[in-house]
Amino acid sequence: MKYHPWIPNDNEELLNIMLKTIGINNWDELFTSIPEEIKLKKKLKIGAERPLNTIELEKHMKEVVRAQNIVDLERVFSGGPVAPHFVPQVTTYLINRGEFLTAYTPYQAEISQGLLKALYEYQSLMAILYDIEIVNAGMYDGGTALAEASLLSIRIKKNKKIAISSTLFEEYKSVIKTYLYGQNATLIEYDFDKDTGEITGETIEKIKNEKPSGVIIDYPSNFGPIRKSTKELIEEVHKYGSLAITFSDPSSLPILTPPGELGSDIIVGEGQSLGLPMSGGGSLLGILGIKNDKELLRNLPGRLIGETVDADGKKGYMMILQTREQHIRREKATSNITTATTLNAIAVAINVLLYGEKGLKTRAEKILENTKMLKQALEKNGIEASYKKALHFKNISYKIDDPFTEGREIIEKYKIIPFTPYQNYAISSATEVHNNEDISLFSEAIGGVLRK
Repeated sequence: MKYHPWIPNDNEELLNIMLKTIGINNWDELFTSIPEEIKLKKKLKIGAERPLNTIELEKHMKEVVRAQNIVDLERVFSGGPVAPHFVPQVTTYLINRGEFLTAYTPYQAEISQGLLKALYEYQSLMAILYDIEIVNAGMYDGGTALAEASLLSIRIKKNKKIAISSTLFEEYKSVIKTYLYGQNATLIEYDFDKDTGEITGETIEKIKNEKPSGVIIDYPSNFGPIRKSTKELIEEVHKYGSLAITFSDPSSLPILTPPGELGSDIIVGEGQSLGLPMSGGGSLLGILGIKNDKELLRNLPGRLIGETVDADGKKGYMMILQTREQHIRREKATSNITTATTLNAIAVAINVLLYGEKGLKTRAEKILENTKMLKQALEKNGIEASYKKALHFKNISYKIDDPFTEGREIIEKYKIIPFTPYQNYAISSATEVHNNEDISLFSEAIGGVLRK
């Protein structure tokens, strides 16, 4: 019997033998679990005249995607926890090397030195960027990192109250609520001035009266405003005995005063903006760090990589903190975080090193400038940004009648993704991938649908 040595099922006779062996009569019986109404009843147009080789097939699929004209990165303006950012090919190449790609938790330090060193460098880079002393080796994403930071503050302060900013992403609020539900903890929401996004007397009064364990502050605001009063808010938080948990988009920090310098006790971030593709919303990277405090360190979730020396006095790396139930008594565990986001942390470290200090600053300035133009495009079309008097970075939220219906209409008509829709408002973002022409197209699309 002759058949292809690598693709044996291209031979009809052999295929019949295989089907008989597993007890079915035809190939279609393997797909009975798929509903009939969604099955394709006709032959694919791909390779109708002749079979396509791999290169031809890839080119054809790229043309199909390009024809849809909705996936080009520069035509995505969706805001929120995940936004379009440029990922250099060298980053993608390096993290796909076998030394990194197949890596899991580096339990055996003696055979994981390269991986441990890469994570140590990631921790160091994030500590510099956020101006904080200690950063762990990575969490799942920004939302779960905020939830873990909330639980950390509850363990320290013994008070089951957490205050959150009203402008925090809805996704993050949901994750925090879920985590705190199991703790019977209370979530308190505080607000800001509706025009400037700055703190008010009511903001301070609420924190003073509630005295929560931790106060989550988004800086810049998840809705975009760069709050000038963040340092003042952190000082007030400390005055009433709470821990300041500052969530910051790391792409903004090269041009802003870092949260550690402002006095934050705990810093949190989402690393997607530093070298991870959008990928439909994941996988992501939660950044979590603390100031050098004994109690905070003892309660830090996740893993911490440290530098040491071996028996011969040579530099080496190892996990110096593992505070989950796999490593210590269950009742002493600070977190059940299991799967490490090691690969994503390494991708972020590579990307930050590629950009360098100057490159990261130039990139942040480009995002700021594009955000200004995006805000002007909205104003040109009669749409008022939330916190209209504030200087925005990256994200801009605004109210529209029907975000889901109008968003779909813009996608179909203009082949761009204009915003992330919520129940009664939308969030758009401008990043380094956009240019003047892209924002002009955004303006045209928004005006063409929302100004009807």
